[in-house]
Amino acid sequence: MTLKEITDLMRYPSESDLALLRKAYEFAETVHKDHKRYSGEPYFVHLFETAKLIAELGAGVSAISAGLLHDSIEDVSVEQETIRKEFGDDVLMLVDGVTKLGHLRYRGVDRYSESMRRLFIASSKDLRVLIIKLCDRLHNMRTLHHVPKDKQLRIARETLEIYAPIAYRLGIRKINRELEELSFPFAYP
Repeated sequence: MTLKEITDLMRYPSESDLALLRKAYEFAETVHKDHKRYSGEPYFVHLFETAKLIAELGAGVSAISAGLLHDSIEDVSVEQETIRKEFGDDVLMLVDGVTKLGHLRYRGVDRYSESMRRLFIASSKDLRVLIIKLCDRLHNMRTLHHVPKDKQLRIARETLEIYAPIAYRLGIRKINRELEELSFPFAYP
């Protein structure tokens, strides 16, 4: 799990791109060093895998950096001003957008349309926010079996009703298919 695994996926990164990414990588690794996932693995693994998925989609350095930092504001209480100062306005806007999307919760089919609209409105400023959130959700779905059973059903149905259709509409069929395949066993056991 090295930074090179991510940078090798990037198309012709500049020295400043590599410096920003290295800084985000080290920052995320440091601020999340004491956090673990339900699986017991370091939380940084999730951030790394999310950033790697973003890089695989060909997104730029700001989106990849935001993937590494996407849980910093909410989970470890890093101040927005710190993100802005260290990584710039673009990265902050992406991290903040992903944080806001994280507040959407699946409340059943009858509220599906409302959640979908809110998701699109919240991210309409920049589609990179949706791409980061989809990659975040995909990695979370890959590890859903470690999540407590009482949360699995809600997360799986939310993925099927909100995230998989968004991936489909954005033309990211690979993510759409994998989200559906990972969700069905939990949503319809």
